[in-house]
Amino acid sequence: MAYVIEQKVKDHVYLYEVESYWDKEKKQSRQRRTYLGRKDIQTGEIIQEKESYAAWDYGHVALLEQIAQKTGLKAELKKAFPSVWQEIFTLSLFKITEGRPFYLCSHWLETVGLSEKPDLYSQRISELLKDLSQQKDARFRFFTSWAERYRQSNDFIVFDITSVSSFGNSIDYLEWGYNRDKESLSQINLGVVFARPVDLPLFYSLYPGSIHDVSTLSNIITELDILKLEKTLFVLDKGFYSKANLSRMKEMLHIIPLPVRTNLEKDLIGQYTDTIRSSRYAITCNQHVLYCALEEVTIAGTDYHAFIYLDEQKQAEQHKRLLKEILECEQFVVSQSYTKRSDFESFFKERKPGLKQYFVLHKKGRYYELSRNTAEIDHALSRMGMFVLITNSELTGEQVINFYREKDGVEKCFDSLKNNLSLKRLRVHSQDALEGLLLIEFVALILYSYMGKVLREHKLNTKLSIPEILFDLRKIKKIRFGMKKTIISEISSQQRKILKAFDVTIGS
Repeated sequence: MAYVIEQKVKDHVYLYEVESYWDKEKKQSRQRRTYLGRKDIQTGEIIQEKESYAAWDYGHVALLEQIAQKTGLKAELKKAFPSVWQEIFTLSLFKITEGRPFYLCSHWLETVGLSEKPDLYSQRISELLKDLSQQKDARFRFFTSWAERYRQSNDFIVFDITSVSSFGNSIDYLEWGYNRDKESLSQINLGVVFARPVDLPLFYSLYPGSIHDVSTLSNIITELDILKLEKTLFVLDKGFYSKANLSRMKEMLHIIPLPVRTNLEKDLIGQYTDTIRSSRYAITCNQHVLYCALEEVTIAGTDYHAFIYLDEQKQAEQHKRLLKEILECEQFVVSQSYTKRSDFESFFKERKPGLKQYFVLHKKGRYYELSRNTAEIDHALSRMGMFVLITNSELTGEQVINFYREKDGVEKCFDSLKNNLSLKRLRVHSQDALEGLLLIEFVALILYSYMGKVLREHKLNTKLSIPEILFDLRKIKKIRFGMKKTIISEISSQQRKILKAFDVTIGS
């Protein structure tokens, strides 16, 4: 049975023919909408628009739909959320392509040539987010099957945590804590497990905003065990270093840096400051020459290989930065002609908090002057570019540094979440909305991460960004003439190059 509905947008009213049909796969009634035209407000008649010609943005959503098919994302969503998977997926596409508030999704759906268009008006989206928050078993099934699909492809796993600020006040995990974006807002902590070399996020967890990184590790280890990912190599950042954490991780292969200025780190670096430039310690990391020495250490009852590295390129950059700051500091102080010691205290505290140790203050006549503490400066310069990574695996120094430097996928993951997918600040105000929103964001992140991987593999990432690709492919239109005939617009050579990189075909 078909009927006509009206949708008002600003000063215009648009008419759609709605036809109900039975979806055998979902075992429920669904609706299919066909655009009829604009309604004449005075007469109530349909204004004919170029003999029912219609065109929709198509190339960008067609690419994302095929990526979801290739990665198995669609299949896993269908299994875990059989009745609402299409709505989850559609909202994820809206997040990637538009990055706008969800209440605009229904308007966006009228402009794109998706194969299926669920009715995602504002109230329905709110209901969906609440529904998803209550489907804890379904979310767990999705994470389990998604992780299982890529378990054999993983060389190692990266886990990291970031803070997400919020204006809300009814979210359980919302607390004040260390804000990584330096914002004066309460926050939640979001942890993401990222698999390499498949370059895809596997699952996420929420933590209270006040919890420090090291406190989250016990739960993550349990979650990895449940997802059957315990046999992989765990690559962590220094925020997770503590003897208690290392003790918990005895049975798990891992790599972690020693925090700067711990006694062990100072001793190991001090031992090699003068000798590490020997040719016997030279190694390569992605065609870049480093120096690497090995020592055996025991921490929290676990034996570790401690690799001491020197990166001369990084060292040169750090030398230049420190010496430039010291010189600028001296010039500024001379220009101010300070006569009070308190002026110096305020200067270092407010403008150069890390430089005070490199100067000696003395008075000359009416004015105070700075002289360099050369011993302290030279000591700092000698340590620059050096760092220590420890591991309980049998990897070589080359493998350890390569694994550690490849973990930047998780930083790209967080950057995508906060900037490209607009999750820098939460606009939801309830726990239910948050749980549902994060699932949709996670699905979008999977697609976004896959695109990033393809661009890097084809060396297109230096020429094109993901937003640029989506913008370019958006120009590929799905065009309908009359009520039956549909064609795809011409595809440019640049668009063909992009589609070839993704091994995707549109319009043939």
